Amino acid sequence: MTRHTFLRIAAVSLLAGPLLFTLADLVRRLVEPSGSPSAAEITRAVGDHSAAWLAAGALSLVAAPLLVVGVAGLVLDARGRGGRTTMVGATLVVIGGFASVGHAVAFYTPYALYDRAGTPEAAIRALDDAAESYPLLVALIASFVVGMMLGSVVLLVGLRRARRVPVWSVVAAVVFVAAGSSGGVVAGVVGVVAAAAAFGPAARSLVRPVVPAPAAFEQGGATLPA
Repeated sequence: MTRHTFLRIAAVSLLAGPLLFTLADLVRRLVEPSGSPSAAEITRAVGDHSAAWLAAGALSLVAAPLLVVGVAGLVLDARGRGGRTTMVGATLVVIGGFASVGHAVAFYTPYALYDRAGTPEAAIRALDDAAESYPLLVALIASFVVGMMLGSVVLLVGLRRARRVPVWSVVAAVVFVAAGSSGGVVAGVVGVVAAAAAFGPAARSLVRPVVPAPAAFEQGGATLPA
């Protein structure tokens, strides 16, 4: 595979990954009851919308490897001004991407299984409470949150410092994180739009020449006209 071909694949992946991730989250919000539903209430909703719930889980699983491939393309040109920040952000996003696979399975699967097995409400509540304190799941969720949320912002800041994306992409990344941390369908729609605004320019930077920052700025200095 040539570098040119890989960068094109990475560009498509970098845009498709976050979009599929946020679309999965939007479908989840549409299925889940509003407010702060209990595990039993979510289980009943999943039983009523099993196809949509399965689709949300599948989209979330597909999004993770796409995002990792897209970030790998950004790393190829992560040098000079903003390069270190881009690398840190990319590393966090990759960690979050891998963790999101486990998170998707751990989140979407149990409710569907509870419904299929006809699990009593008391058992659902007990299992849900136990899961919240299980060390492996706690570590997985922490990696997912830090990687996907903090990593996305750091990555876009690095790309902005390298002049590969406009400043509003960084703002969109912050909105992307805020929407993911908020409840409701409206926040889910905002998340989809913010993902496109944040990662779209980053993806485009992979298939167009990158204009390197002036050497003086890379060194933190300034030059005067001759």
